[in-house]
Amino acid sequence: MNSSDKRTKSALSIWQFALLITTTYIVGLFISHSTTVIEATYWSGYELQVLNDDSVWVDSNRMQIGSSNKVQDIRFNLNIDDSDKWKQPISLMIGGPFSAEIYWDGESIGKKGAVGNVIEDEIAGPIDSSLFVPSRLLTQGNHQIQLQLSTQHLIAHDASVFHYIWLMPYRQDGQRDLRYYAAPLVILSALIVLSLQSFRIGRSAGNLMHTGLGLFGFCITIALMAEVSRAVINYPYHYHELRGIFGWLGNIGAGLALIYTCYRLVDSKLAKLLLITGIASVLASYFVPMNSGDMRMAQEFSLLTLAPSLVFIILLFKRQVSYLSSLPIFWLACVISQILSIGLFLDSFLFIASLILIGGAWVWTYVDNTEQTAQPPTQEECQHFNIRSAGEVKAISVNSCYALKGEGNFTSVMLLSGESVLHQDGLGVIMKTNPKNYVRVHKSFAVNLNATSVLKSAEGSKYWLEMTNKETIPVSRYRVAELRGLLKRLQTS
Repeated sequence: MNSSDKRTKSALSIWQFALLITTTYIVGLFISHSTTVIEATYWSGYELQVLNDDSVWVDSNRMQIGSSNKVQDIRFNLNIDDSDKWKQPISLMIGGPFSAEIYWDGESIGKKGAVGNVIEDEIAGPIDSSLFVPSRLLTQGNHQIQLQLSTQHLIAHDASVFHYIWLMPYRQDGQRDLRYYAAPLVILSALIVLSLQSFRIGRSAGNLMHTGLGLFGFCITIALMAEVSRAVINYPYHYHELRGIFGWLGNIGAGLALIYTCYRLVDSKLAKLLLITGIASVLASYFVPMNSGDMRMAQEFSLLTLAPSLVFIILLFKRQVSYLSSLPIFWLACVISQILSIGLFLDSFLFIASLILIGGAWVWTYVDNTEQTAQPPTQEECQHFNIRSAGEVKAISVNSCYALKGEGNFTSVMLLSGESVLHQDGLGVIMKTNPKNYVRVHKSFAVNLNATSVLKSAEGSKYWLEMTNKETIPVSRYRVAELRGLLKRLQTS
């Protein structure tokens, strides 16, 4: 048994791959939503009271207090028990794009910047702040934390500006602990490597899917870099808007990268209509008011990735299978994560799922999809190569050639007779004319399927085609799965 046969025997089936990728997304959901590193906290406030315009305290929560541009008074109630943890030094940790003056049972314990009724009077505080709580205030019983806060330096007001308020072991600096972002930093490194590799492979092998996944990864990397910046620099709160812009650009760019990839790969009017509808739905969503910027970002991502997911679901019903047939699983996992927690989706699972999506394309090269490989394009097939020379045009039948070799801006048309003729167009331009029975197998080569003899392989993931005239053509390992399916179909037809 040769190495090519051994690889076929050990290949994953479509269903085994689907089970593997689904299980991986489930593990990713568990990791991001159940094992996220959270710093030790003794108390966390969510429900609060707000002093309204009638000077009456009314119930509210942290997600409903940022839309006003005026100075606001809010308060939290808490109970301290008799446990030993309250006898050690304690910090009050506060985070969010606002300035604040903080009081414990009416006594001032510190400031986060300086509150002002107008922008000239306000000093923008750091995005994260730590205040020491004197031990004499940490007595057993009920207590009240009151904040007077303002957001004069914000350009766009968001109802969810108050990110968190914690009581925890004392910390001198309010900057988030870098270990809180240990996993995102590891994922960031992996995303950069995988994205560069995918883009390089896509360009070198002429593989649009890998190029698209590389672009997708770059966009997700921008969003993740914006996310972890908070652990590196405890910037003044209004720079949080700049961080949000980069996160939004990465989020939108990733969705558009998938749509563009799908648009280039799928030649179907219905598919293109769905993709255009996906973009239109995102634009329409801006007319729907939302209190949370996080909720809007999550919704935008879901709408953008839904369109290509629907396209590949339709192709599945037509038994046209490719790696992007797993895109609906990616979309469903993202939606489940948003239902569980939008915050953890944007902080963690989005990046884990993106890593799985890009990395899974490499695993796909070990899948035997010979029975269900996507059909070749349905556009009208070109029957001749028209060679222009000395003012004349010579038509060469595609059947008289066994391969095309890219030569910069030109292409060598390799004839079965052993001769070659230089075509005036590049390989990419020629392949767009859809020459009959030709398929791209490498960055520099396309072959006539009718002139192939056998697909061979060697150690180190090296592949080549032996042609009927005994010539050999190199094959990119990222084209092997598609090529094997096409050859199998050709043999059975």
